Amino acid sequence: MRSTRFHLWIAGLLVFAALGAAARATAPPANAADLLPDAHEARVLVLGELHGTNEAPALAAAVVRQRLDAGLPVTLALEVHAAEQPRLDAFLASNGDDAARTALLCGDFWQVPAERSDGRRSVAMLALLESMQRFRAAGHDVRVLAFDAGNAGGGAPRRNQRMAAVLREAIARDPQRAFVVLAGNYHLRRVTPDRMGGLLSGESPPVPTMAHLADLPVFRVNVTARDGEFWACMGGACGPQPVGPRGIWGGDEAGAPRYRQTPEDAGRYDAQLMLPRFSVAAPVAVEP
Repeated sequence: MRSTRFHLWIAGLLVFAALGAAARATAPPANAADLLPDAHEARVLVLGELHGTNEAPALAAAVVRQRLDAGLPVTLALEVHAAEQPRLDAFLASNGDDAARTALLCGDFWQVPAERSDGRRSVAMLALLESMQRFRAAGHDVRVLAFDAGNAGGGAPRRNQRMAAVLREAIARDPQRAFVVLAGNYHLRRVTPDRMGGLLSGESPPVPTMAHLADLPVFRVNVTARDGEFWACMGGACGPQPVGPRGIWGGDEAGAPRYRQTPEDAGRYDAQLMLPRFSVAAPVAVEP
């Protein structure tokens, strides 16, 4: 019965995401109690995404809603520049009108043209923030944490270390809060891989963000899809990218979502959620 309800909920989630692709999405569905059934009690739940999809931010909104409905105070941590924190706080405290949205989007994080945008500045991410504003307006104790503290001139290894430090401090400061973290799936890995593509000769893979937090009780779920597109910068160009055969599993039922814990996956994730399809979320339009 739990599996059936979970599948029905995911199907509704995908419809919700598709309808929200061209406009700001409505609130996520309320029947999210069975979402990620083996992870719903995790205090720190980390969702790994391919940037630039409609589905991953919608999933994060539903997870937050699930915890709020359970009476928990929640912090949503996003891979957004830490300098945006005052604007995020102001937006959550606002009435969410056009003026508030404009004030949010005037931050440097959002002012990146589409041809240089890596997928984090999408219409779906904006819809996620608007969901958090509505939750706050409804009286829920929800916060948004911008945890991308930058690399301070130290490249990807230093950036991951600094992001981990921001998360560690926030988690320690508020031991009664639940945390939902949405980040690129490389950041979720428990340990550093032996190799990875895109490195220059002599470079080593950077230590992932969550590898710096291996001592904390976090639950890492890698969110993938069997088909579709996401928005990313690859091969020197930014735009829609095909999902491709990225670790497809779970049989041939392309229309059925799959969820499984992966305790044997010692180097990467605690669980895998495979959706039928990703739909690309375009960058938020910025003024020229």
